[in-house]
Amino acid sequence: MDNQAYKHPYGQNAPPPGYAPQYPQQMHQSSSNVTVVTAGGFQPAPVIVTPPERDWTVPAVMVTLCCFFPTGICAIIAAVNARSQFLAGDTEGARSSNAWARGLTFASIGFGVAWIGVVIALYIWVWSVATSLNGY
Repeated sequence: MDNQAYKHPYGQNAPPPGYAPQYPQQMHQSSSNVTVVTAGGFQPAPVIVTPPERDWTVPAVMVTLCCFFPTGICAIIAAVNARSQFLAGDTEGARSSNAWARGLTFASIGFGVAWIGVVIALYIWVWSVATSLNGY
């Protein structure tokens, strides 16, 4: 190999072929009394992966169908919103929407059980009034 330095295709001085570049690499270029110093490479930031929280979409659909649909529909909306926020990387917003979905799901269960209890109590009361009026 001759004594000339290897010239990079873009005019920068680079190590000869077969040698890996050293990072951070400083290159000096001088022209008309101006010196430019650049540093190559970067240090990637560590990626913190948070595990997804429980998905409340299926329980929200079940309470909508089986218990109390007004709060169940709101629970479905909150659960879908939590999923889309988590996939977008907004973990704090996803946690908040997930908490809303969980609370609305349990509220739907509570309202559904209370509603069924009221219906059963009214049925028993109406049946007892009807039987007492008929003389049974």
